[in-house]
Amino acid sequence: MSTSRGYGGAGGAVESMLRQAQEQQRRLAEFQQQRADLRVTGESPDGLVRVTVNGEMKVGDIEINARAMRLDSYSLAEALQAAIDAAYAAFGERQQELLTEMLGGSELVRRAQEGTLAPEDWFRQFGVDLTDPFRGLRR
Repeated sequence: MSTSRGYGGAGGAVESMLRQAQEQQRRLAEFQQQRADLRVTGESPDGLVRVTVNGEMKVGDIEINARAMRLDSYSLAEALQAAIDAAYAAFGERQQELLTEMLGGSELVRRAQEGTLAPEDWFRQFGVDLTDPFRGLRR
């Protein structure tokens, strides 16, 4: 039995909004899981050091080629820092791609990063008009 009959269509609108909110929750949870599972690797320009960053943005694996042991400590430190920087850059790029997929467009991502994305615009992307409280109630 549908709840929309007893509310003159209001139940249907509420159900629709709940479905949309659940879909957003699902998409957000999926994004968070993909980000948590993310593993990216960066490499020093000379290829002697490789660093992996995990979904918590923590450096995990560090691979140092045996040839790197011939470097002086300053050069080895530079190679290590370059690999870490490359890994973080790759992480940021991949996270951006995941966010763009979740939001459904790079324009929304750009506006979110700038802090100019209003909640109304976010919901409008998914068919919810927050400026009309009676949306879906009219016949």
